[in-house]
Amino acid sequence: MQNLVRYSPVFRQQRWQRYRIKDTERGPEVWEVKWVVFWRKGSNGLPGRRHCLIVARNVLTNEVKYFVSNRVPGEHGITLRRLLRVAFQRWSVESCFRQAKEELGLDHYEVRGWRCLYRHFYLTQLSHLFCARMRQKFEAATVRDDQLEHLTTEQVRRAMNAWLEAAAGRLTRAERLEKELAKQQYYQRRNAQARRSHTKTRKARLQSLGIDVERLKSCIPQSSP
Repeated sequence: MQNLVRYSPVFRQQRWQRYRIKDTERGPEVWEVKWVVFWRKGSNGLPGRRHCLIVARNVLTNEVKYFVSNRVPGEHGITLRRLLRVAFQRWSVESCFRQAKEELGLDHYEVRGWRCLYRHFYLTQLSHLFCARMRQKFEAATVRDDQLEHLTTEQVRRAMNAWLEAAAGRLTRAERLEKELAKQQYYQRRNAQARRSHTKTRKARLQSLGIDVERLKSCIPQSSP
């Protein structure tokens, strides 16, 4: 693929298109994109259906990623922005597995049979779903304060642990939760400050390259009113 992008006249004649792919904890990510239609060879050696090869390059790190799609922009209502949005959604899947392993014990199984393994996975995913629903429920009340950051899965899990462990300790349940809440608010404020600092730094780096992220084509879905 590297040689195709480097030597193919179709790619060389294209200009890089810049897209605001997503907003992360460290600020907006901007990638340059080229794409082309090609036909994959079938088992009979003949060209099959049309495919799309997308090449994306990070404007700050020069990291290059390649994506192959069986959908082509312009067909059946498919747009390049939609393909890019799907292509860069892998991070959310990886984040889901990381949270399940680090916070909910997905990697703590000590079983041999596949049935036991599946039961452990089901319990872990059920716990993850519960934490996600609790996060959604209380997130609206949390973000009213501009100084606070969004709730995380870890914070929800710690709050539930504080609730369950209160009966076994010297502190009452209300005192235990109040202590945990004060600790979480401290980390929320610190994380919010760090996020604003990282975002400001990244926007300044993009601005030094002549890139105004507010005027770029964006792949971020518009929030519902």
